[in-house]
Amino acid sequence: MADQSTLYLFLVISTIALWGIVIWLTCIHISEYIKKRVRIRVSVMDGQGGIRDTYELGKQKELLIGKSTPARMVNIDFSDSAYAASIEEEHAALVRYGSYWYVCARAENGMVGLRQKDGDVVYRLRKGIPYRIQRGDMIYISYEKIVLQ
Repeated sequence: MADQSTLYLFLVISTIALWGIVIWLTCIHISEYIKKRVRIRVSVMDGQGGIRDTYELGKQKELLIGKSTPARMVNIDFSDSAYAASIEEEHAALVRYGSYWYVCARAENGMVGLRQKDGDVVYRLRKGIPYRIQRGDMIYISYEKIVLQ
C-alpha cells in the first residue's frame, strides 16, 4: 500500500514538473518572438553606404515611401534625394498584414526593386502586388536603398 501511494505521489510531482517546464519554454519562445517582431527596423542608406535615417516597424500598419508635399506627408521622405526627380509622391508602401511586412509598389512608372537576403538578383516589383519582406532584404526606390534590419 505504501509503495502504491509513493508511486502516485511521484507521478503527480513528475507531471507537475513536466508541465512547469513546458510552460516555461513556451514563455521563452513567445518572448523571443515578440522581441524579434518589435525590433525590425528600416534603414535608409546614403550614397556612401552609411545610414541616413532609421525607422522602427513596430505597431504601425503602413509606412508610405515617396516625397512629402503640403497636401500629403510620407513616412520615409526622399524629397531631398539626389534622385528625387525619379521618385513619385506615393512611390511605395511598407504594409503589415498580421505579423509579416510587405512592400507594395504604388508608382506608375517608378522603379521599385527588391533584393532578398542572401540573393544577388534585384526583382522589379509590379504595381499593387505586395511582396513579403524580412530582415536582410534590400528595397530599391529608384536608386535609393532601404535595408531591413
